[in-house]
Parts: sequence; structure tokens; C-alpha cells
Amino acid sequence: MSTGTMKQFALGACVLMAANLFLPRAIAQDDSQVEARSARVVPGDGRPSSSITMKRLEPGSQEWFLAGSDLADALQVGRYWRADVRKLVIRVDDQRITFTVGARSVVGTDQTILLRTPVRFHQGEPWIPLEFVKTILPQLTSRVVRWNDADFSLVLGQQSFNVSGHRVESGETTTELIIEMTAPLAFRVDDSRAGVLVLKVYGARGNMAGLRRTTPRGLIDAITPKQERDHLLLEIELSELAAKYQSSSSKDGNRIVLSVEQSPVGTIPDPVPRGPHLVQTLPPEARAREVNVRKVVIDPGHGGADMGGEGVNGLFEKDVTLAIALEVKRILEGRHDIQVVLTRDSDETLGLVQRTEIANQNQGDVFISIHANSWYDRTARGIETYFLSPAKTEWDAQVARTENASIDQAEDLDFILWDLVQNVFIQESATLAEAVQNGLISDLGMRNRGVKQAGFRVLVGAFMPAILVEVGFLSNQADANKLADGAYHRQMAQAMADAILDFRARMDAVRQGTR
Repeated sequence: MSTGTMKQFALGACVLMAANLFLPRAIAQDDSQVEARSARVVPGDGRPSSSITMKRLEPGSQEWFLAGSDLADALQVGRYWRADVRKLVIRVDDQRITFTVGARSVVGTDQTILLRTPVRFHQGEPWIPLEFVKTILPQLTSRVVRWNDADFSLVLGQQSFNVSGHRVESGETTTELIIEMTAPLAFRVDDSRAGVLVLKVYGARGNMAGLRRTTPRGLIDAITPKQERDHLLLEIELSELAAKYQSSSSKDGNRIVLSVEQSPVGTIPDPVPRGPHLVQTLPPEARAREVNVRKVVIDPGHGGADMGGEGVNGLFEKDVTLAIALEVKRILEGRHDIQVVLTRDSDETLGLVQRTEIANQNQGDVFISIHANSWYDRTARGIETYFLSPAKTEWDAQVARTENASIDQAEDLDFILWDLVQNVFIQESATLAEAVQNGLISDLGMRNRGVKQAGFRVLVGAFMPAILVEVGFLSNQADANKLADGAYHRQMAQAMADAILDFRARMDAVRQGTR
């Protein structure tokens, strides 16, 4: 952990501790005062199921609690109870987790988390809110932790990692950080913070213990892993001597290699590809590829006889996408230094291949395909943005199948999926996807379904950063009502245009070496 991070962590912990002083002291309750229910614990390693007692310790609250001893036993980890300060400590994998009776703050190895409900004291020991088990514990461990409300059961097991660990190989002036994976995964490197690289691996589940580094080696000072729901983040702290880096993958795609070079020995040359899964990240002066965003290609999905999805309000996807695309064009062309090309500006039918051909023929700098989701579950809602890569979840695969429905069945989908990893713009596409997704969510307040990856045929072949935005669910009444509103189209188009300009500013800074 860096000095700055430690200071922030310490300050946050102090604030939380101060806040906890004002919480009412937990008082033991008699069993006759509380509602109790048996929950089933299902180990994922073949051991027989068992049961634990859950209780509602707060009158009028719907929150269930479980005894700290039961939690430790279910996880098969040790526990340490300090009665004098009423603190319980358990260690799960590489995480030391501390609970304090009467407090809402749970202190982990790298972070402090605030619960809605404080830890309670009952029958001589601390009782932990079920909220911790359902939402927080899965973030602190790589194990399977899944609570099922329907049958009141807790499934616990060992996680099957696809990012297993790391090793550092240090030479005289160069240090290589090698991340081991079980299969090729898309990734990008963010170097916007001085002295720190943040490696984002999409669709990854990481072995926290194997990825964490606290002792410096070569030009790598420390590595802090963080598991998110659909990706893994590795914060890599570099030595003050580090000046340049490049990223690539091994020939089989099962290793990510970050090569960090000491300064100053000249520019790192373009790397020699070691396999089809190469993703380059070079310092500005060494980039062979420049993204100069002056011409934006907007692709309104579907059109003509291909109506796309139909909304609960009778709205067709082809009409929504065209309306938004026309607004984006109007807003962006209000600037004298940017040009917008639409793959269609009327209700016409276009093949998926034609769309990227139009983008390439017009020498576009970025390609954005606009679509709207539909799903049988009408509660599904929100915005999600994709860049081209093999789907990591069944949902992503299903969305891709739906949008690919108009392609010739003779298309070799396996080729489509693996052709994408040769796309030299995969990192820029991921960056653009995140800029657009964050901009839309920030400005529109829609549910954030995240940046994802899947094999959309419409993106294959675009020789430029390319993304696909699903702007909402026509099958959801609330989303469909918004997507039928012209004022909302303008608001969404403005947010999308702002995100494109933000992306352009970052690419300009990269090219000019003033990041």
C-alpha cells in the first residue's frame, strides 16, 4: 500500500471510529425477545450440509444476524475474540477482518466498509449482520459465497481462479511482471497516475494471495489486487527509477507481461508480437498507432425491415437508435473541429458488414454502434457498453447473439471471436467504452450495468476504436418511457458527445506526451 493510500485509509478509519462512538451500545437480548430461524450451510467442497441459527436482534428490523462463531466455523477459519474491547477478528484467505460490537465499520486488510446495521452482542458473543455475508464477504475473498433468500441457504466453496498469481523477473535495467492465467483474457493498462500502473483484466477471478506483493523487487514496489464483480484490478506501484513500460501477452495468451524499463536509455521499440493476443501499451513517444479523433462514425442499429426489439410501449429499436444518433451528430457538428458520419440517416436496411465498411471507407477515427436491449424479464433495466472480445458471461453472449441475428449463418463465429483479439485498438476501445458508459450513467442516472465484452459482428472489421452501447431496455416500462421521449434523446446524446470529447482529449494528451 502506498504512503498516500495508507494516509487515506488511516484518516477514513479514524472518521469511522469517531462516528462509531455515537452509536448506541449493543445490549444482549433474551432469546424470548427475538425471532430465530435455521439456515442451511452448503459447503462447495463435498462436505455434508449443516445448519446455523439466524436471528433478528433488532425489533422492527428485517435484518438477520448470525453468530461470529458460526460464521468462522462455516468458513473453516480461525477466530480471535477480545472481550475487553469487544472485537472479533477472523482471517479469510489473505484478509484480516475485524468486527467491533456496536460498530457499523468492518475493517479489512485494505479497506474499511460501513454496514447499514451495527454488529450486535448476544448470548456472550458478537453477531454479524447477514448484509456482510451477502454483499461484502464476496468482495473480500475469492471464495464462492452465495446467499439464497428463496431457501434460506448459504453456499460456501473454493473459487476456481482464472488469474492464479504472479512472478517478477528482474534484469539489470528491465523488470518483467508476469501475470499467470488459465485462459486468454482481454486487458488494458491505465497509466494516468504517476508511478502507478492499474491493470484491468476483464472477466477475471483472481487469487488474492497469489497476486498481492508487499516487498519490492526490481522496478516493482508493490501490487495490490482488488476483485470487482466482472473484472480484476491490479494496482502496481513502480520504483522511482521506472520510466517506460510495454504490455503484451504470451504466445498462448495465458500470461500478461508488463515490461518496465529504467530511465533513461532511449525509447522502447515496438514489441515483437509473441502471439495473437498482443495488447500494446507504449509511452507516448513510442506509440506506432495514434488515435486522432476528428471523425466520429455513429451507427444507429437495425433499420428498414430489421426493426430490432419492440418496446412495451410499441416503440421499435430502429427508431430509438436513429433518433439518438441524429442528436449526437447535431451536437458534435456544432464544433468546428469534428465531423460525424452516420451509417444511416433514414429508415433503411443495412447489413452488419456494411456498417463497418462505411466507417473504414470514410476513414473514421472511432465507431459507436447504438442499440437498445430487450429481455423476457421486464424488471431488467439500465445501460451497458460493450467492446469486442469473447463474451465472459451467458448474458453477454445472449446479447451478442441477439444483435448478431441478421448475419449469414455460414459466418464462422469462432473466427469472429478470435479475430477480435488481433484488433490493435482493443485497449482504446476499452477506454472509449468506459468513457461513454461513465458519462451516460453520470448524466442520466440510469442503472449502471457496466462495461462488458462480447463478440458483436457489427464491430468486427472496424479499423478504429469501436464500441456498442445498449442505451436501455425497451422491455422495461420505465426505460421504454424514457427512450420514447425526445428530450431524453437530446440529454443522452449530449452525454454521449461529451464522453467522446473526453476520450478525444485523453488521446490528444497521449499523442502530445502531456498525459
